[in-house]
Amino acid sequence: MPHFQSIATAVLLGCLPLAAGTQTVVPREDPDVTLHNPDMGWVMYENYPLDPRPNGSSSMLTLPNENFQGCDHVAVMFAWSDVETAEGRYDWSRVDTAWDYWLQRGKSLHLRMSTEPLFGWSRLQPAGGLGIPDWLLARIPDKQKNLRTDNEGKSGWHVDARNPLYQDRLRIFLKATQAHLSGKRRPALIDLRGFGRWGEWHSGFPYASQEDKREALKAVLAIWSEAFPGQMLALSYSYDPDGPPELHAGSTRELDPACTRNFADYLRFSAFDVALEKTNITLRRDGAGGAVSSNQRKLCEYAYHDLRRAPQMSEFVGGYAQTRPGGTVHLQWSIDDALSLHPNYVNLLGYGARDGLNFMLERPDLVIHGLHGMGYRLVPLQAILPETIQPGEKFVLHMQWSNRAAGRALRDYALKVRLATDKGRQVAAEVDAGVLPTSQWLQGDKHSTRTEVIFPKIDGSGQATLQISLNDPASGRVISLPLSARGSDGFYTLGVVTLGPATNASGSAYQIQSPIRPQLKIPLP
Repeated sequence: MPHFQSIATAVLLGCLPLAAGTQTVVPREDPDVTLHNPDMGWVMYENYPLDPRPNGSSSMLTLPNENFQGCDHVAVMFAWSDVETAEGRYDWSRVDTAWDYWLQRGKSLHLRMSTEPLFGWSRLQPAGGLGIPDWLLARIPDKQKNLRTDNEGKSGWHVDARNPLYQDRLRIFLKATQAHLSGKRRPALIDLRGFGRWGEWHSGFPYASQEDKREALKAVLAIWSEAFPGQMLALSYSYDPDGPPELHAGSTRELDPACTRNFADYLRFSAFDVALEKTNITLRRDGAGGAVSSNQRKLCEYAYHDLRRAPQMSEFVGGYAQTRPGGTVHLQWSIDDALSLHPNYVNLLGYGARDGLNFMLERPDLVIHGLHGMGYRLVPLQAILPETIQPGEKFVLHMQWSNRAAGRALRDYALKVRLATDKGRQVAAEVDAGVLPTSQWLQGDKHSTRTEVIFPKIDGSGQATLQISLNDPASGRVISLPLSARGSDGFYTLGVVTLGPATNASGSAYQIQSPIRPQLKIPLP
């Protein structure tokens, strides 16, 4: 059974005419294949730097023999106070231990760091995740700091981010972090946890006025953005109970346009309009599966469709043990709600340690469902191929692509084209064919590409399969496609062609792309 369908009556790519001596084929898509590609996938949380208890919340300590197979990314969590133990004195030992532990196990690392209090460990002895270090807190005037307590009795100190000393020391700490986690330790994504409880941009220092708050948040955004140039910072857009309730009105299950009439006010209240002016700030939503309001959904859509901001990340509102009593319907809806927010990454339902592992072991179907929906899933829908290919003779490869998944590729991927004989086992010719604008391909759209190719030399005659491969220039990895006809080296068969006689001509492969949709610069309301 062939892995592609040849169409006798031309199926055209858009309005492209089918030239003489060409054929249109539809590669056979495999909807069941699970892809593990760069810059996408499940994320497991590692808390060792702030919680080194043997039976605590650290995944590496509580499950030392577990690699969380199928989860490609680990987010290491800690607070400023866990590292800068005295002014200018940094203790990276626990961070490095966790970082290297998971790097050695083949994981991509995220930096889940907060300069504000992480309420989950404030009552430990010694306390972890306090946020601002004690030595700096003591130097902040009383009127510029505030102790807040949640309904479980966990507490944390928040300071007025307009304080010059605070800003100076924050800037120094973030630059020290950037310098330490560089090279092979450079994180794939950094959380911008710079204001409020959990650093989730809510329930922070109580400013006297909205303008005071905007001034403070603008300073925080600028300091973080400047400290990590060229790296993406994920800013939480969680519900802020300090704000007017109408900013978060409506159902938390779907976007209701009637509840977004105050969208501009929602953006201004938390300075999201300022944040998205900075090109290295993207979004994360800590509350998928039950807490995402209409204004937040509109913000997500705006960032994805208009600003092309990625990678976005989704985090669930509860753990696996909390969500499981709702049954399969609720579990599936929670996953789908996370996917509706256009993530490249989603945290494991259960976060990490035993609860996260239970989710992976008990619901592999939902793990796979999530992997099929997050990130990008690039499918060649059809292609126009020549019937005959000769060495030295240019031909045009027309293709139509779609991205089935909710996020997007972060880069333009390089295309290789080759000919293979002996049922695909022998390479007759191979060329680099430039790049495709894959970073612009959003969910559900169709994209036509036009590639001009010349094989200077072809070893063989008779019939051959025309094959393609996508490659990530940044990582050197082959990009997996959801097609049936995949070879062991990452090449996929498009169709069968006839090899014509050799000529004396010579040339090289090159790419002519269809126009790339520019990044839109639509002003915020």
